[in-house]
Amino acid sequence: MDESENKAFITGRSIAVFLITGLLFFAVTMPFRHFFHVVSMTELRPASAFNPVLGLIFNWPAVLGCAFGNLVADIMSGYDTVSCILGFLVQVVYGSVPFLIWRRFGGDVRLNTAANVWRYMWIVSVDSAVTALLVSAVMHTAGNDADYLMTASMIFLNNFVFSMTIGIFIVLAFIRKTLSRKGETFSLNERLILIFLIMAVFSAVMMAWTAFGDYSGDDTERLYFVDRVYAHIAIDILLFCLISLFFVRYAERNITIPMEKLAEAAEDYISAGRSGEPDYKMVIERCGRYIGSYGEAGKLAEVFCDMSVNLEKYIDNLTKATAEKERIDTELNLAREIQVDMLPHNFPEFSMRSAFEIYASMDTAKEVGGDFYDFYIIDDSHIGITIADVADKGVPAALFMIMSKTYLKSRALTGETPGEILTNVNNQLCEGNDKQMFVTVWMAVLDLATGKLTAGNAGHEYPIISKNNKGFRLYKDRHDFVLGGMEDTEYKEYEMILSPGDVVFVYTDGVTEATDGKGEMYGTERLLQALNGSCAEAPEKIITDVRDDISRFVGEAVRYDDMTMLAMIYKGPGAESTIGHREAEPPPKAIEAGTLILEATMENWDAVMRFLECELQKAGCSARGKTSIEIAAEEIYTNIVKYAYPDDAGTVTISLSLHEGTGDGPGYVRIVFTDEGIPYDPLSREAPDITLPAEERTSGGLGIHMIRNMVDRVHYEYIDGHNVLTMENKTL
Repeated sequence: MDESENKAFITGRSIAVFLITGLLFFAVTMPFRHFFHVVSMTELRPASAFNPVLGLIFNWPAVLGCAFGNLVADIMSGYDTVSCILGFLVQVVYGSVPFLIWRRFGGDVRLNTAANVWRYMWIVSVDSAVTALLVSAVMHTAGNDADYLMTASMIFLNNFVFSMTIGIFIVLAFIRKTLSRKGETFSLNERLILIFLIMAVFSAVMMAWTAFGDYSGDDTERLYFVDRVYAHIAIDILLFCLISLFFVRYAERNITIPMEKLAEAAEDYISAGRSGEPDYKMVIERCGRYIGSYGEAGKLAEVFCDMSVNLEKYIDNLTKATAEKERIDTELNLAREIQVDMLPHNFPEFSMRSAFEIYASMDTAKEVGGDFYDFYIIDDSHIGITIADVADKGVPAALFMIMSKTYLKSRALTGETPGEILTNVNNQLCEGNDKQMFVTVWMAVLDLATGKLTAGNAGHEYPIISKNNKGFRLYKDRHDFVLGGMEDTEYKEYEMILSPGDVVFVYTDGVTEATDGKGEMYGTERLLQALNGSCAEAPEKIITDVRDDISRFVGEAVRYDDMTMLAMIYKGPGAESTIGHREAEPPPKAIEAGTLILEATMENWDAVMRFLECELQKAGCSARGKTSIEIAAEEIYTNIVKYAYPDDAGTVTISLSLHEGTGDGPGYVRIVFTDEGIPYDPLSREAPDITLPAEERTSGGLGIHMIRNMVDRVHYEYIDGHNVLTMENKTL
């Protein structure tokens, strides 16, 4: 809207107010002038409330409108010209005085405090008195023979009474409409004032109703009678309002106003919290002024201040805890990725030609878990298979899982039988096992040429075998004690002959102990039904069918245990010699004996293991020393793959050298890892306390902590744009 349109709108509104107030004044005045005459030039005048009240609300347009309405009424009543003109001027004064005085004090016309009600009362009192004197003077000038003082008194009381009874309700109605446009309502203090004003007006109306029943007599008698009635009404209103104002003033100092301010402060605090950060200092500033006040308001203010301070501390602590939790969750998720990457996933490549097919899956209940599976080539005609379950969850179980997996594989690659492997690894795990952790293991070595499966069971679940296409059945093998539970335990092994088409299915207890919403476990029987109900001819499809069946059974229930499965189908001899061909693939480029250069990918870890096995065997390293070095080397290599080249693949150089001992001291092996990746010193991290729960543990440093405990010495340098990490370990 441009400036000219805005001015036109204001002018139109002013004209509308002028016409409406003039018609309203005239319409109310004429009936009372005809039926309720008191003296020759005045009457009962309810319209006298319009001038001051509408003037307060609409200013000059309403003042002039009421004065014009009175002028028309005077002309139609036959008053002389002088009286009409003087009456018009008196009405202008009567309507303009209140809003001019109120404007001087400032603020909106709103009866929301005792002070504003008192201001309204004395303004209309002064206005009524001034108007009464002016009207009496006009009447005296016009030659009216009524008693001057009695007439002035009647006009004063008339104006005051109707300004208090009718005028207050007009003001409240206007305020209500204005608040509705803003979506607001009367304040608590305003509602309390409204109650007392209604009671005051009601008592005045009842008094007028009973008094005007005897209205009769000539002008003088009527004047006296009306004065007396008006006086009683005015006194009633005045006393009632004054007493009420004292109470309202007390209430707004100790109850209503403090409660409103406290509510506003609380609302602003909440709004600030929704849009950003809540400001507790604002609450203290606005509510603190009421602390110590009499009554409940003071106590409530104190509670608000304490609440905001405590809430601020809580939010600060929650923010820090959330950030820390997110950081821990991120590292745990990364640890889970590393853990999963450590498990073999090269199912198609590993299942050579027609000798066998294998597939496995692992689903952890937490970010990291204790279950694992493994399969690996031992020699030209033998493969190793392992499935295990550490009796714990989270990071401690993951660390114990890494040690167990590495020990088991390292022993298997030396050509030991499953019984020997379990016996030796048990002793390794028992050493320094202060936390008394243990792991259940089922492992087997399969001769691809003959189909002979040699297996051992360290407290693990029974395997499930399908032989000669006669369906899956539990194979209740011999159970020995868990690994890590008791030192020097001797583990036995057993043998079976697999025919082409036979299937071996092994799993952890998370499969059979999967629980639905009613607390019922999946169980071995359901597992056998799912396996026998699957028509799959591939290991991957067998495991997929079992997982789908478990998911249907569990539904939305929370899973509390890791769930790992491995399935292998033996297809008979004929391709077993190709394993030797894979082993004989051209090795990665070597600069010299004892040095290996290759692309830093997890797929190349098997090549690194073969390199280390060969070089450590040449160095005469003990089996225990080889195991420690291989575990540490795997962690270092994994870190290089993950962190040195996060975006693009790069190369890593691994150099191994043997150093003779001095005197009677043993010799040692030095392995140097060199890469051109992002500079980072992993040894700068503090060692974590793995005995603490995940939410209390300082994140990071777990892998380096393990390396430090596996080898005798580890050292990092950044030289000419290269990360160089050196580890040394005794050959004994």
